[in-house]
Amino acid sequence: MMHRLHISGRQRTRGFSMLELIAVIAIIGILVAVAANRLLPYIDEAERISVLRVEGALRSSLVLEAAQRIVRGRSASIAELEGSNPITLLLEPPKNYLGELSIGESEKVPARHWYFDRHSALLIYQPGFPFAFRAPDTLTDTLAFAVHIEFADQDGSGTFDAARDELHGVRLMRVAGKRWLSGVM
Repeated sequence: MMHRLHISGRQRTRGFSMLELIAVIAIIGILVAVAANRLLPYIDEAERISVLRVEGALRSSLVLEAAQRIVRGRSASIAELEGSNPITLLLEPPKNYLGELSIGESEKVPARHWYFDRHSALLIYQPGFPFAFRAPDTLTDTLAFAVHIEFADQDGSGTFDAARDELHGVRLMRVAGKRWLSGVM
């Protein structure tokens, strides 16, 4: 509120009082806090959706690769997909894919990046720290995926044999992080 002083026929304005300035800053702070509380969960959701999009592309690529091998008469080579790096099947890897890493290298992976762990034969996504305010027990763990061949083991050998076993498909299995990917926190 502006206060005007009348001094010898002229009007002179005085600035805001300290109390008015503090009130305006408090109101702006409350509005920013409410907006942040509403918007920050959307950043976390965008990261989750991005991972699900890559997962869907990987699943499609695996099915196409298996179908191509069957059509070309190379059904026996489908067993080679077990434990392989599914990112190699994509035409273009995600921009945040770091490549195939060894045990020592994987400890330095920054948040929100993909990599393939050669030792465990797992595709790993390292999620970022959540932007939204969450309880400590709901924080996300590392996500892990593995390529697995689904088949009816007719001969009981435990390995896929195209001549004897019935192929059911090639799957990208979620090994870790299922809860975060499902959106349940």
